[in-house]
Order: sequence, then C-alpha cells, then structure tokens
Amino acid sequence: MKRMLTLLALALLGSLAAQAPAAENKLGGYLFGDCYYNLSGPREKENGFWWRRLYLTDDLKWTDKVSGRFRLEANDINVGQTSRQPKDKMIPYVKESALTYKSGNWTVSAGLTPTPTWGLPEKVWGYRAIEKTILDLNKAGNPVDMGVQVTRKLGDKAEVAVMVGNGNGFRSEADNDKKVYVQGHYKPGSIESRVYLDWQTQPKGTDELTLAALLGVVKERGQGAVEFYQRTLKKAAAGEDLKSFGVSLYGNKKLSDNKKVFARADLNDPNSDADKDQETLLICGLDLELAKQVHLMPNLLVTLYQDSRKDTQIVPRLTGFFEF
Repeated sequence: MKRMLTLLALALLGSLAAQAPAAENKLGGYLFGDCYYNLSGPREKENGFWWRRLYLTDDLKWTDKVSGRFRLEANDINVGQTSRQPKDKMIPYVKESALTYKSGNWTVSAGLTPTPTWGLPEKVWGYRAIEKTILDLNKAGNPVDMGVQVTRKLGDKAEVAVMVGNGNGFRSEADNDKKVYVQGHYKPGSIESRVYLDWQTQPKGTDELTLAALLGVVKERGQGAVEFYQRTLKKAAAGEDLKSFGVSLYGNKKLSDNKKVFARADLNDPNSDADKDQETLLICGLDLELAKQVHLMPNLLVTLYQDSRKDTQIVPRLTGFFEF
C-alpha cells in the first residue's frame, strides 16, 4: 500500500511539474588562473600553473518580475596560504541560491544572495581575476549571506540597499546572532560613490562594525577610484576593541580597442594599536583582450611589509581570464 501511495504521489508531482511554466535558463560562468613565479617572500622560488577560481551560474527567469540564480564556485584551496598540500583538490560548493522579485523601484532578494559589502567596489576595480578588493582581501565581510535584501531606487542616480542575514556567508547558521548591511549608492553621470556599513552581533559582546566609502570616476576610456574602510571588533583582545583600516587606490586606462593598463596601491593596517604590522600591496599589469570574453594579462604583485623581518614578496604572473 505504501509503495502504491508513493508511486501515486510521484506521478502527481510529475504531472504538476509538466504543467508548470518552465523558467528561461541562461547558463554561463568564468574561470581564471595564472602561470606564476615567486621571486621572493614566503614561497620564494615556487612556481607553477593553477586555476584560482571557477564559476558556473544558472540564471533563471520566470517572469519580468520573478527571477533566480544558482551558482557553484570552486577555488584552489592553497590560494593565500603559505604551505602547499599537493593532494588538495578544487571542490565546488554552492555560492548563491536566491530568488529575486522586482516591482517598480523595489527589488527584494531572499536566500543565499550577494551582500552589498564589495559588489560595487569589485565592479569599479574591474579586475577580480587579478586580485580581490581591499575589503575582500582582508576578510572584512562576506560576498554572500543567507538572508533577505531590499533595494530601493531613488530616481535615476541613487539607490539604497538594506540586508539582514545570518552573518556566516555561505556557511550554515550556528548561533542566534545576525548581521545588518546598509549601502547608499549615488552615481551622477560618470561619478561613482557609495557609503557602507554593516553591524554583526556576536556572542559575549564581541560585535563587529565595518564602515566603508568609495569615490570614483567611470568613463569609456578608463576608470579609477579611492576606497576606504575601517573595521572594529568589540572587546577582541584582553577586553579591548581591535580596529583595522585600509585605503585602496586603483584605476585603468584604455590604450586601444583590445588593450588596457591597470594599476593599484593598497595600504592595510590590521591592528591600529600594534606597531610595524602595516602592509602595502602594489599591482600593475596589461590587459590584452584576445576575444570578447578571453583576456590574457601579464601582471606584477609586490607586497611590502612594515616589519623589516619580513621579506618583500614579488610575484610576476601571466593571468588568463575566460568567460563562457
């Protein structure tokens, strides 16, 4: 009897699925990686080839108002680490899975959805394949979170986004604390500007507060911006607040239809009360567009340390970026 009921239930679900209107699907993604050689630093003389990131995205659209996204991501597990483990593999995981509803000037997204933390700066920087934004690089937030985000357009030049999430990124909820994100974006003409804050409640009063701002110019022949952030971890060490801050200056210029140059300089201080812990990151490179969605980018990364005991890290690379 149970088997018969199960078969009937499956048949009914199949019938309903067949009658439901199918969503429009757009499958795509990108991947990027490098040929690299560490001239100096923690991994001196190390060299090789690797894919640093792979995205596979399915964008769905049921109506002009209702859409969704499912995205898988895989990264080289050794990116940013000082020791290598050759047996480690790139393992895909769910990066986004969200439903979006748009009506007039309002947009509501629910699920595992992108936060407003560094989406806009990453777009203005334009070279995620080369390096993360300063917020992302210094782990000042999450790219996605499980929650609800509401965005309201204020005319043609401005919008405000507010999000409430678990605060754990793409990981499962582990406590009762939550994170609130707020962003104001203003774009008059070619000017890009934003103010941002997030606040995350934490156990034992170790709340986190991040403030950030960006001012830039985006034009057809090039773009650039200056970005600032400050992060406070309440009662982090010995009952005292831990404050970190950073400044990033970046830009690119179009040389021809298929060539650009780009450069960036970051100053980051992970602890404002500590001495000799500041780091400076310098990036420069050339972007060669071999085809509309294929880029080859020779570039150089230099990391300078305020602590004289640390060797300057110099890494020339040849980076490939492919969209599909």
